[in-house]
Amino acid sequence: MTETPAALNDDDFMKALLDLVIPPSAGALPGAGALGLSSSVAKALQADPDLGPLVEAGAQAVREAASSQHPEGLQGMAPEAGAKVLEAQLATHPLLIMGISRYLFPAYYQHPQVLEGIGEPSRPPFPKGFGVEPTDEELLEKLQERRKKA
Repeated sequence: MTETPAALNDDDFMKALLDLVIPPSAGALPGAGALGLSSSVAKALQADPDLGPLVEAGAQAVREAASSQHPEGLQGMAPEAGAKVLEAQLATHPLLIMGISRYLFPAYYQHPQVLEGIGEPSRPPFPKGFGVEPTDEELLEKLQERRKKA
Protein backbone atom coordinates (compact mmCIF):
# COMPACT_ATOMS: atom_id res chain seq x y z
CA MET A 1 0.00 0.00 0.00
CA THR A 2 1.50 3.31 -1.07
CA GLU A 3 1.14 6.34 1.11
CA THR A 4 -0.65 9.31 -0.44
CA PRO A 5 1.52 12.44 -0.34
CA ALA A 6 0.30 15.62 1.33
CA ALA A 7 -1.85 17.66 -1.03
CA LEU A 8 0.86 20.29 -1.52
CA ASN A 9 3.36 17.54 -2.45
CA ASP A 10 1.02 15.86 -4.94
CA ASP A 11 2.42 17.33 -8.16
CA ASP A 12 -0.44 16.30 -10.45
CA PHE A 13 -3.03 17.66 -8.05
CA MET A 14 -1.11 20.92 -7.56
CA LYS A 15 -0.77 21.45 -11.33
CA ALA A 16 -4.55 21.13 -11.67
CA LEU A 17 -5.16 23.40 -8.67
CA LEU A 18 -2.73 26.08 -9.93
CA ASP A 19 -4.43 25.97 -13.34
CA LEU A 20 -7.70 26.84 -11.57
CA VAL A 21 -6.09 29.80 -9.78
CA ILE A 22 -4.44 31.10 -12.98
CA PRO A 23 -6.05 29.35 -15.93
CA PRO A 24 -4.60 29.46 -19.43
CA SER A 25 -5.80 32.38 -21.49
CA ALA A 26 -6.89 32.09 -25.10
CA GLY A 27 -3.54 31.14 -26.57
CA ALA A 28 -1.62 34.06 -25.09
CA LEU A 29 -0.58 32.84 -21.65
CA PRO A 30 -0.17 29.38 -20.19
CA GLY A 31 -1.96 28.28 -17.06
CA ALA A 32 0.10 28.32 -13.89
CA GLY A 33 0.03 24.53 -13.64
CA ALA A 34 1.74 24.10 -17.00
CA LEU A 35 4.82 26.09 -15.97
CA GLY A 36 6.25 23.70 -13.38
CA LEU A 37 5.66 26.07 -10.47
CA SER A 38 3.89 23.62 -8.17
CA SER A 39 7.04 22.49 -6.37
CA SER A 40 8.33 25.98 -5.63
CA VAL A 41 4.88 27.19 -4.51
CA ALA A 42 4.48 24.14 -2.28
CA LYS A 43 7.93 24.62 -0.71
CA ALA A 44 7.23 28.29 -0.03
CA LEU A 45 3.88 27.48 1.56
CA GLN A 46 5.36 24.70 3.69
CA ALA A 47 7.96 27.16 4.97
CA ASP A 48 5.25 29.69 5.89
CA PRO A 49 4.16 28.96 9.47
CA ASP A 50 1.04 31.12 9.17
CA LEU A 51 -0.42 30.37 5.73
CA GLY A 52 1.13 26.96 5.09
CA PRO A 53 -1.05 24.85 7.42
CA LEU A 54 -4.21 26.70 6.34
CA VAL A 55 -3.47 26.20 2.65
CA GLU A 56 -2.51 22.55 3.20
CA ALA A 57 -5.83 21.91 4.96
CA GLY A 58 -7.76 23.67 2.20
CA ALA A 59 -5.87 21.88 -0.57
CA GLN A 60 -6.49 18.55 1.15
CA ALA A 61 -10.21 19.33 1.36
CA VAL A 62 -10.29 20.20 -2.36
CA ARG A 63 -8.40 17.00 -3.23
CA GLU A 64 -10.78 14.85 -1.17
CA ALA A 65 -13.87 16.54 -2.62
CA ALA A 66 -12.56 16.14 -6.16
CA SER A 67 -11.66 12.49 -5.57
CA SER A 68 -15.19 11.82 -4.37
CA GLN A 69 -16.57 13.23 -7.64
CA HIS A 70 -14.08 11.89 -10.19
CA PRO A 71 -11.93 8.75 -10.14
CA GLU A 72 -8.86 10.73 -11.27
CA GLY A 73 -9.48 13.58 -8.85
CA LEU A 74 -9.09 17.25 -9.71
CA GLN A 75 -6.64 16.59 -12.53
CA GLY A 76 -9.22 14.43 -14.34
CA MET A 77 -12.04 16.96 -14.09
CA ALA A 78 -13.07 19.57 -16.65
CA PRO A 79 -11.95 23.05 -15.56
CA GLU A 80 -15.54 24.17 -14.89
CA ALA A 81 -16.21 21.16 -12.66
CA GLY A 82 -12.88 21.63 -10.87
CA ALA A 83 -13.69 25.28 -10.26
CA LYS A 84 -17.00 24.31 -8.66
CA VAL A 85 -15.23 21.85 -6.35
CA LEU A 86 -12.71 24.54 -5.40
CA GLU A 87 -15.40 27.18 -4.81
CA ALA A 88 -17.36 24.78 -2.61
CA GLN A 89 -14.37 24.51 -0.24
CA LEU A 90 -13.77 28.24 0.11
CA ALA A 91 -16.47 28.69 2.74
CA THR A 92 -14.56 26.47 5.17
CA HIS A 93 -11.08 27.38 3.88
CA PRO A 94 -11.32 31.11 3.06
CA LEU A 95 -7.54 31.69 2.96
CA LEU A 96 -6.84 28.95 0.43
CA ILE A 97 -6.71 31.13 -2.69
CA MET A 98 -5.02 34.06 -0.93
CA GLY A 99 -2.36 31.77 0.50
CA ILE A 100 -1.63 30.13 -2.84
CA SER A 101 -1.68 33.49 -4.63
CA ARG A 102 0.86 34.94 -2.19
CA TYR A 103 3.52 32.66 -3.68
CA LEU A 104 2.06 31.78 -7.06
CA PHE A 105 1.62 35.26 -8.55
CA PRO A 106 5.26 36.38 -8.19
CA ALA A 107 6.53 33.05 -9.56
CA TYR A 108 4.05 33.14 -12.45
CA TYR A 109 4.75 36.71 -13.53
CA GLN A 110 8.52 36.17 -13.41
CA HIS A 111 8.39 33.10 -15.64
CA PRO A 112 9.99 33.68 -19.09
CA GLN A 113 6.94 32.36 -20.99
CA VAL A 114 4.62 34.73 -19.16
CA LEU A 115 6.95 37.70 -19.54
CA GLU A 116 7.12 37.03 -23.27
CA GLY A 117 3.34 36.63 -23.40
CA ILE A 118 2.76 40.05 -21.82
CA GLY A 119 5.36 41.72 -24.02
CA GLU A 120 8.15 42.13 -21.46
CA PRO A 121 11.74 41.10 -22.03
CA SER A 122 12.50 37.69 -20.60
CA ARG A 123 15.27 38.89 -18.33
CA PRO A 124 15.63 40.27 -14.85
CA PRO A 125 15.44 44.07 -14.64
CA PHE A 126 18.95 44.23 -13.20
CA PRO A 127 21.79 44.65 -14.21
CA LYS A 128 20.54 45.88 -17.58
CA GLY A 129 17.78 47.79 -15.85
CA PHE A 130 15.01 49.95 -17.12
CA GLY A 131 15.28 53.54 -18.29
CA VAL A 132 14.79 56.17 -15.59
CA GLU A 133 14.05 59.75 -16.48
CA PRO A 134 16.65 62.26 -15.32
CA THR A 135 15.90 64.12 -12.10
CA ASP A 136 14.52 67.63 -12.43
CA GLU A 137 17.05 69.61 -10.37
CA GLU A 138 14.60 72.50 -9.81
CA LEU A 139 12.09 70.20 -8.13
CA LEU A 140 14.81 68.73 -5.97
CA GLU A 141 15.96 72.21 -4.90
CA LYS A 142 12.37 73.13 -3.91
CA LEU A 143 12.18 70.04 -1.73
CA GLN A 144 15.51 70.82 -0.10
CA GLU A 145 14.41 74.40 0.63
CA ARG A 146 11.17 73.17 2.17
CA ARG A 147 13.13 70.79 4.37
CA LYS A 148 15.39 73.61 5.59
CA LYS A 149 12.33 75.67 6.63
CA ALA A 150 10.80 72.82 8.61
